[in-house]
Amino acid sequence: MCNLAHGLRVVCLTSLLFAAPALAGLVPIQVDGFYDDWQGETALIDDSGDDAGPVDFGRVWVANDQDYLYIRFETGGEVQSDEQQTMRLYLDTDMNAGTGTSYGGIGADLMWEFGWREGDFRGANIRHDDIGLLMGSTVSDTQFEIGLRRDATPNGALFPGATVRFLLRDMDSADVTTVVEYTFAAGSDVPPVLGLGRSNPTDIRVASWNVQGDGLFDGGTAEAAQNRLLDAMDPDVLIITEAWNSTASDVVGIIEQHLPSGAGETWYGVKEDAGNVIVSRFPILQSWEVNPGYRITAVLLELGPDYDTDLLVFGCHWRCCTADDDRQNEADSVIEFMHDARNPGGLITLPANTPMVLGGDLNLVGWRQQLTTLVTGDIQDESTYGPDSAPDWDGADFTYANSRHPEGRGTYTWRNDGSSYYPGVLDFIFYTDSALDLQTHFVLETRTMSSGTLSANGLQEFDTTNASDHAARVADFSMGPDVSPVPDAGHGLRAARLLPNVPNPFNPTTELRFALEDAGQVGLRVFDARGRLVRRFAPEGYTAGTHGVTWDGRDQTGRSMSSGVYYVQMVSTVNGETGREMRSVVLVE
Repeated sequence: MCNLAHGLRVVCLTSLLFAAPALAGLVPIQVDGFYDDWQGETALIDDSGDDAGPVDFGRVWVANDQDYLYIRFETGGEVQSDEQQTMRLYLDTDMNAGTGTSYGGIGADLMWEFGWREGDFRGANIRHDDIGLLMGSTVSDTQFEIGLRRDATPNGALFPGATVRFLLRDMDSADVTTVVEYTFAAGSDVPPVLGLGRSNPTDIRVASWNVQGDGLFDGGTAEAAQNRLLDAMDPDVLIITEAWNSTASDVVGIIEQHLPSGAGETWYGVKEDAGNVIVSRFPILQSWEVNPGYRITAVLLELGPDYDTDLLVFGCHWRCCTADDDRQNEADSVIEFMHDARNPGGLITLPANTPMVLGGDLNLVGWRQQLTTLVTGDIQDESTYGPDSAPDWDGADFTYANSRHPEGRGTYTWRNDGSSYYPGVLDFIFYTDSALDLQTHFVLETRTMSSGTLSANGLQEFDTTNASDHAARVADFSMGPDVSPVPDAGHGLRAARLLPNVPNPFNPTTELRFALEDAGQVGLRVFDARGRLVRRFAPEGYTAGTHGVTWDGRDQTGRSMSSGVYYVQMVSTVNGETGREMRSVVLVE
């Protein structure tokens, strides 16, 4: 087929005659696997239905801005962007059939093999970073969009002129598109620079950050970069992944160094699985390892009287790479836990419309189903995890904060120019939009920020890569109109609650207080800032009501402890349900 659109000339393989192309409109595209920014653009060709193989190319769109050439194309069947397929792009950038790889009547200066993640430019082997290649979606899809840097110089200028032509070819199915000729639109369309501060001081800021193998404790260059990045994030809730060999107290301690607590404030932390630590300025009421053996932690945060609701937060670090089956178990188990939280009984029962947020490195690089499950509640292993269950309280999807970099239109959270894998969206923040309204949000990638923007925010160009191999994702939330207030203590939300100790700070003694809805058993343990057990109060039976246990600031051997922050953990069993909560206490000399 040889359809025309926007006055652009489309040439069939059977014809080598090209008419003078018309100019296209300047179109700002964000390469993220969402295609609403292409709305209004007409496909230049439609080659669908001419092949029954694994790939049957359909419609193709082209656009540009001042920085990139963008191509969007349909594949017919679902394929992965970076492996397990044999799609190729043949791009003639000098409009000379005698240069480059000869195929389909054009001389392709660039021949790119998407599944092998490599290409050839005029005889030189090149990688994605040589041409600034961006590709979305990171998970499998039936259509894709790519971006190529217009100022790239892989072996000479990638785009020496104002007009290009290209075709797409699949080696397995032998499907080939017609040739498209395209002339760049002039001008520029620069997106506004995102401010990193909160639009409203009462917004709750959640950040998700993979710190690359206990990288918070690397010191040196990494520590300086981390300090600047954390200052820019300024989170209320921070989901840390890859804290492999660090305790929650270790992580809380280092966050306290970078972001010292103000008067009357403290940081709380919990680690239930092998690598996630959730750090919060709000007290942690309860925490769970959602699916033992996997890396998923859930915590219930007490937001206090300013918000009149609690907040359920999930911290996730799902299995990587080709482990689609494991990621599917992880996605299924999150939906199961959310279903439990919304319905009476089970581990937890939340008041209707209690807000929920999920963040972390989800490693969604394979098949789309895991993402679909998380968004829609489409559980795959229903015999293990129960029936499908829409994630949000109103029966709607789990909403994804589709954030971009503060400057430019980049959306990736992971980019390694030394790897063959394309920059991708691996880190996410989801939220229940029936209870939360998304405000300021961004991916904190410093390599795409100008010197002026970096300086204005106290950052340096390579802070992202010096601190970690992932960029942090940040999102601010305000409470939606349908949030239900937290019931009064002792009215069904939690059978046991750890209350603030009195006094706090203290010297020499303090009362560790808790409240029970019904009679039950409570044990208390005190840990130091490094997570070491200091004092244990054995479980005892208590009646319904408020109780207290006196701690004299000494360890189990009777030795007086030094001043500092300590953490009290309560383990309770009431009406057959076991819960854990933690609060910080401060001992002063």
